[in-house]
Amino acid sequence: MATERRLGAREVEEIFTAFAEAMRELPPDVEAGWLDARGDLRLAPDIAAKLRTARRVRRLLQELRARDGGC
Repeated sequence: MATERRLGAREVEEIFTAFAEAMRELPPDVEAGWLDARGDLRLAPDIAAKLRTARRVRRLLQELRARDGGC
């Protein structure tokens, strides 16, 4: 089960950067989300899955680099 975790500004920046990179790969007319009645951004479920995948890939690459001595 997932648990809540507080994020620092740097971590949120990394998440948004990974998300932006994933979004650049999509055709511009793909429906990716919407603004709800309060003006909050809601992501389409498949877009949120892409973000989670991007985060996992980024974390794996960082771990691999660390094991190889930062190369």
